[in-house]
Amino acid sequence: MSEVIASPFKKPKCGDMFNLGGMATTTIIKDAIGGMVDILVVGTDPDVTQPIVGTAMTDDYCPGEEVSTVNPGVPRVNPDKTFFICIETAGAFAVVLSDGTQFMITAVQAAAYLGHWYPARIYKVLMTGTTGDFSVGY
Repeated sequence: MSEVIASPFKKPKCGDMFNLGGMATTTIIKDAIGGMVDILVVGTDPDVTQPIVGTAMTDDYCPGEEVSTVNPGVPRVNPDKTFFICIETAGAFAVVLSDGTQFMITAVQAAAYLGHWYPARIYKVLMTGTTGDFSVGY
């Protein structure tokens, strides 16, 4: 039986994993900007009608700074203000990633992830350059 070594309750022993550098186990399950990595979508933005039509956007989509009007007190995104997008129609997506860098999801990449959650922690979807439709999850 395999031993789970990515647990916040157990510090790995020497040889359990490479490149630990003597750090605590919780470092293994954090991303480069220090946020906890969650690969499952556990919620959505209740304040917008989804899917969001990229060509009809009137502003950048960035719910991280806004409070939910539908569910007061419930966050619209992850605690680190990031979210995931599910690509509904192929097209280009101009996004700002969680580390602040701008990134273009090309139409070819979007076609490959059509109907799936794109594997990136996104801070903002930019209106300029976005032509595909997407749903939001966090």
